[in-house]
Amino acid sequence: MRNSSNAVLELLEQYGPGLTTDLAAKLRNSGISAEAARKRLSRLPEQVRILRGIGFPKRARFIYLEEQFGSPEYWDALIAAIRTSNPSYAAALAGMQARRGIIPIAHFPIVSGAPLQQKRHLSSSVILEGLARISLLDTYEVEPVGECVVLNSKAPLGEVANSNLRARLLTEDVLLDAIRAWAGKLNFASANTTTVRNRHSTPQFGTFAFDICGPSYLYPVRRQTKGPLRPGFFVCDVIIGVTLTEIHVQPFLRKCQTLSSLRNLRPFIPVLIADSFEPEALRALRSVGIMATTPSALFGDDVGRALKDLFETLSNAAAIAATDPARLEALFSKLSKIEGAAKNLRGALFELLVGHMVREIEGGSIDIGQSVYDAKTGGIREIDVRQVSQKRVNIYECRGYQPTALMGPDEVETWLTEKIPVIYSALRKEDRFSNATFNFGLWTTGKFHPDAVKLLKDAKSKTRKYGIDWRDGPAVRKYSTGLTASRITKILDEHYLKHPLSDLPVEVQSNPEELHIPISVAVASP
Repeated sequence: MRNSSNAVLELLEQYGPGLTTDLAAKLRNSGISAEAARKRLSRLPEQVRILRGIGFPKRARFIYLEEQFGSPEYWDALIAAIRTSNPSYAAALAGMQARRGIIPIAHFPIVSGAPLQQKRHLSSSVILEGLARISLLDTYEVEPVGECVVLNSKAPLGEVANSNLRARLLTEDVLLDAIRAWAGKLNFASANTTTVRNRHSTPQFGTFAFDICGPSYLYPVRRQTKGPLRPGFFVCDVIIGVTLTEIHVQPFLRKCQTLSSLRNLRPFIPVLIADSFEPEALRALRSVGIMATTPSALFGDDVGRALKDLFETLSNAAAIAATDPARLEALFSKLSKIEGAAKNLRGALFELLVGHMVREIEGGSIDIGQSVYDAKTGGIREIDVRQVSQKRVNIYECRGYQPTALMGPDEVETWLTEKIPVIYSALRKEDRFSNATFNFGLWTTGKFHPDAVKLLKDAKSKTRKYGIDWRDGPAVRKYSTGLTASRITKILDEHYLKHPLSDLPVEVQSNPEELHIPISVAVASP
């Protein structure tokens, strides 16, 4: 190594990108003094780039050659540097990996393992901004979930399971409802004040966010003071669809350990629930007193299997809808034992029912939950059900509501002016659909507000590019009678059109996507 500039360049060419502290150690190993190594790495040649966006301990800097940026060795070195030197950022990446690389942005404070705000700690928002600046995370719109955080698919952090996002979220929602009911019945947490994550609020205990939080008056955690009895807390996170490794559980461990170090914090009972755990993950959690368990252990094998079947069904929606409608009926039956499950399932499973009906009656092939790219917004639009036969393409927007729900004009206007044009434009660009005839249908198990019907009729009479039609609950049921078997009509009657909730007052759906989480996968006709 003839001079300091050449020495640094040769190091990066030989060993690849890395932290200056690690490269200094390599220089010392070659016989250079610690002071000389420090000076060489403090004066970097112009060909060397410094990573900006996140910091590392001991003033270390992540450096690389310009031509190394974005290469596999670059990502490998960067992720290794974060995992060994920056546990706050490493935990956030682990939390993302445990959720298959994509989450709603509202869930990031829960997933990251970082506090919402706490002295001498990086907040979850700071960590999200930092990882986005160095391109390990990105954000974009996924309809109807909203803005999502996504792992960089080029970095070696595992596959981003975009198609499984809706299946996971829906299954976790059902599980969280079951946990809240279980905690209330066992007096584990106050049923009336226990909160569960949703689009608008994040349950919080101390400085951290969880999937579910509630005050607990169990004897070991409550405290009697001079004033009223003070409860402890029950906190819980859930992760569906993967076997958790020791790395995956680090965010939850960090949350619990950091909370335990806070003064004057009320006692709490932490629980992590997942499909399964590797032995090392179980030991890491249980060694510090965290309850780690599975849905089967908590609610019994029947419910555990039903939740797994729900996730698998929603992950393979079109295939199940096309070939196995009995599985849908079984899911409703098994999961009806879980309080709140019907509310979560009604919207998603209606898509599968529609998919089955149109494939059986119209023929051709179906896709469920396919995505198209919105060039104007950079987001993703979801197609609930697409049925293709010869040169005809039918697109169905599905709304599995209570029979008393009214679809309002605002929602219909959004469908007509924002969703249909994007889907039509995207599909028309595909060679196979360039000469196809398109029709867009809006199907609901509820009803249409008169103003919504007026909008639909006006659009139908004025639109020439494609057809527009709509069906309310009775019309959907009438369509189902065209099937050879009556199973689908029976499901519609029992779980949609003649459900006990039909006695409730009529309600206009002003923001119905709250109840609508589509799922993905396609199937061709045999």
